Amino acid sequence: MARVFLGLGSNLDAERNLTAGIQRLAQDYTIRQQSPWYRSPALGFDGPEFINLVVEVQVSDALSPQDLSQQLKQIERDFGRSADAVKYSSRYLDIDILLFDEQVGEFITAGGSFSLPRDDIWKYAFVLTPLLDIAPDLICPKYQQPLRDFTTNIQGQLLGLVEE
Repeated sequence: MARVFLGLGSNLDAERNLTAGIQRLAQDYTIRQQSPWYRSPALGFDGPEFINLVVEVQVSDALSPQDLSQQLKQIERDFGRSADAVKYSSRYLDIDILLFDEQVGEFITAGGSFSLPRDDIWKYAFVLTPLLDIAPDLICPKYQQPLRDFTTNIQGQLLGLVEE
């Protein structure tokens, strides 16, 4: 089984959509861990604040990163995301592959391309903080250093814990 970390986010009816999104993921994948939920401001556009979290899932070794990406994009569309949605815009559900085992590189799909590990990990507190909450000892497969070493990159970014 492959170990995969997914970043989830929403800023439209976020708590309901994230709860439903996690339930939807659990239909197809084994959810191993879920981080606390964090609030952060919208980046790159004016919009409602986001709620973000990270989940660790197990997927079949037969599932490629490209196939998983296509499946996740379909889930996003099922939750109302347009296939031609602008990158910096409000969304009901956003699901990004952060890490897929030790895979490193650029992956091409019918809908575009993506990189592993996702570079948002070392850029944004709303990605790195929840990832470290559930996997504090992870080593970055690209740079071969602990992910916690990247916390200096995110100092000063606004992030608030969502109270249960």
